[in-house]
Amino acid sequence: MNKKFEYDIIFYDNVYTTRFGQHLANLKGLIPDEHIDLYKPGIASRSCVYGKDKWVGLPVSFDFAVLYTNFNYIYKYNKTIPTTWEELIETSKYIRDEEEKLNNTLMTYNGLFNNRESGTCTFYEFIYSFRKEVNDDYPEFPSKEAIEALEMMKRMKEEIGSDLVFKSSDDYTIEKLNNGKFIFLKYWYTPTFTNYNVSAIPGGKDGISGSTIGGYNIGINDNIKYEKKVASAKVLTFITSKEIQKYMVMEKNLYSGIPSLYEDEEVCKVVDCKFFKSIQLTPRPKMADYTSYSEKFRNALHKFLYGNKSAKEVLIEIKDITHIYTISLSLDDSSVGMVFFIICTTISVLMILSLLVLIKDKDKTYFEFLPYDFWILIVFGSVIILNTYLLGYGEKNSIKCNLVTLFISFGFTLNLVPVLYKLIINFPEPNAKTQWVSRNRYLFLLIFITIDIVLFLLTFISPYSVKNKIINDGKNFQICHMDNGFGNFIVILIEVIKIIIAILILGMIFIEWSLENTYYDIRFITLAIYMNIVSEVLLIIFFYLKVNNYILIFELHTLFYILFSLSNYIFIYGFRLIWKFIKVDNEDDVYIKKFRENNIKISSTSPTFAHTTLTKNTSNHKFNPSVEKLSNRILSYHYMK
Repeated sequence: MNKKFEYDIIFYDNVYTTRFGQHLANLKGLIPDEHIDLYKPGIASRSCVYGKDKWVGLPVSFDFAVLYTNFNYIYKYNKTIPTTWEELIETSKYIRDEEEKLNNTLMTYNGLFNNRESGTCTFYEFIYSFRKEVNDDYPEFPSKEAIEALEMMKRMKEEIGSDLVFKSSDDYTIEKLNNGKFIFLKYWYTPTFTNYNVSAIPGGKDGISGSTIGGYNIGINDNIKYEKKVASAKVLTFITSKEIQKYMVMEKNLYSGIPSLYEDEEVCKVVDCKFFKSIQLTPRPKMADYTSYSEKFRNALHKFLYGNKSAKEVLIEIKDITHIYTISLSLDDSSVGMVFFIICTTISVLMILSLLVLIKDKDKTYFEFLPYDFWILIVFGSVIILNTYLLGYGEKNSIKCNLVTLFISFGFTLNLVPVLYKLIINFPEPNAKTQWVSRNRYLFLLIFITIDIVLFLLTFISPYSVKNKIINDGKNFQICHMDNGFGNFIVILIEVIKIIIAILILGMIFIEWSLENTYYDIRFITLAIYMNIVSEVLLIIFFYLKVNNYILIFELHTLFYILFSLSNYIFIYGFRLIWKFIKVDNEDDVYIKKFRENNIKISSTSPTFAHTTLTKNTSNHKFNPSVEKLSNRILSYHYMK
């Protein structure tokens, strides 16, 4: 159904309310509220509503299943019409055994658990008949009630039926209705079969029943002009009016979706109002692709009823058809959420507590590389990156998806921009730019933070969308998906900016490689940058892998955040704590001594080495003078102590 669909009024099977709902007009505002109120107390509020409260149709007619009882045999053996499945089994077995003594073979109960849509309806209403109370919702899968229902249907098949009978088609059931060779039979309510008693389908206990609905709704095309909607609404109101529905009930003996009709004395003189009020209806599952769901639903149940799978196994399989699995702290589906929560929370707390060493005056020598406030920012940057994993809990939405980008970007900024600041002001030859950065370190950092925030806000122009990833014979889950050109551009731009920052840091590291006062700092920062590159490469590889396990996806994402966060924390800040706690005196550090010895050798040989290399190269190649001059300066910086 699309905008070119030419019909104004639509009659549709009530099972397709979800499929067509987005294309049908909301009847609220088009027809009087009092008219809708006629239908609200009944099953229409569950079969005609799309989304939360969009009435997209009203029922023209309803079909529902009933229990047909061959009263000849009930009367003959002084039995009553069963109201529970247990009673049906006992009565069926007794009458069957007695009739077999008279060489009269009867079908005890047809089941109708076949491989057609009627089979889906039977399975669905059977489970519904095992809810605890009349007003309870449909039993969840795999609840105790649902398991009990499946076990009962299998018991019925084994005690009063067979695979052949329970798998039989609707034609077989109609044949039995025509020839009367049955005791009990479940089928759609048809007023023409007047020679049998009809009653509500039995339940797990007395007073509980269940019947799946069929039938048609009437709705209005939402893609037509308003004037046509108003005209169509008048037709719809007439067809579904109480007067017309009353006529259909009294003259055709059909079921109406207006419950108050069965309180009307005039109506009850003609039809059995008590019978109609006893029917406990349930709509079939609301699915956009109901046809596919229905097939998978009954195929799964056949594995139990006619196969060897357990009730719980097939109920979980049915749940997995539509259920969207998410990571949570609950241990019901997986412990991975709780495990990573404990791990990451512990790491985060330890990172924050490690800042306490900054308040001790004697430890200043370990943290001279940066101002204390920048150390705090670096640690919190690592904590932010690490705790990005929290956005993987629960259902996804576009805001969560966008926040992942912000957390990683912002954490990266807090981790590495302070390092870039230090490398700039530590440049071997001070100049106006390095002096400005030195005087305006907060403004320098604020520039990068502002870029992060602006780009984050731009992502809301074309935000991530959330898509359900349906896994056949597996667990469905959600993924963040960017399918907009502008949105992809912003995400790529964020990546490019971070790459530029990393390249600038690597360039400054090369220039300041031999500076004695930052010798170890430079090397650990180099390790941090390389680990960031490794993390990014792993993330890209993971992005292109087709992983269809939501738990594995969460684990890989979280391990990436841990690797990214810990590598920056350890190689920028944490290694200083290690030095402190092993109580190495900087003046007696064996690595410092080795550095000084090596530095003497380097200082005595590096100028000659650089000069020799450059002389050799210039003898074989013609250099651009400006390039040669720049390369000579960079090399001189590289070997500068």
